[in-house]
Amino acid sequence: MSLIDLEISNRVATLTLRRPEALNAINQALLRDFEDALCQVQEASEVVVLVTQGSGQAYSAGSDLKELAGCSPQEAAEFEYTHGQVFAQLEELPQITVAAWRGYVLGGGLFLGVYHDFRVAAQGANIGLPEVAHGWTPPWGVSRLVELVGVQAARKLMLCGGQFDGVSAQQFGLVDEVWSDKDFDAQSADWINELASRPKAALTETKTLLREMRVLDHEHWERRTVAAFERCYKTEEAQSAVNQFMQRRRSD
Repeated sequence: MSLIDLEISNRVATLTLRRPEALNAINQALLRDFEDALCQVQEASEVVVLVTQGSGQAYSAGSDLKELAGCSPQEAAEFEYTHGQVFAQLEELPQITVAAWRGYVLGGGLFLGVYHDFRVAAQGANIGLPEVAHGWTPPWGVSRLVELVGVQAARKLMLCGGQFDGVSAQQFGLVDEVWSDKDFDAQSADWINELASRPKAALTETKTLLREMRVLDHEHWERRTVAAFERCYKTEEAQSAVNQFMQRRRSD
């Protein structure tokens, strides 16, 4: 069974992550299904906007540490590099992309969002970057975060950690629109439908122009970032954090 649901209606494709029991943590199976869904969207000429969302209590809690626990640092780095390569395909789509954040948006879940053109959030979303506290660097998406919010905000988000809500995310510049938890579904749908009603050619051409105007070489920084992750992931502190996570999972 696919870990991604894809629905297309009224010029909008909605891609839903379906691992609610794991807070939609990103493993290799989900990544493959995600990439397959992106290929379908790219070929759907009627689609103007792609929305990604999570099922259950999370958008995504990030990379699946259970899967990484059995990997060597080099294998873990290779897996994580693949994550960034798949999600970078969002930027190449002709459609406008929107990440709809509610519930937990942690680590790789947040970084998945920064590959989108827009992010919208519920006020009560639980957002954060716990990687440094665990003992490693975020392995992908960092240059896009810097491009989005600026160096100082990215520094605070990554080094200080902590979790914050949708309102704070908007203040950081991470999120474009925020609505109450109660109104999020209706308000976000209205916002997305209004975006989807605009002329497709104008949206696509504008997205392409903005992408070409970028200064940062994201592929270079993806390789540098995952190399830093590998160096950190092999340390005693990082391996201790992974072992603690696995012990909690076994006791649940």
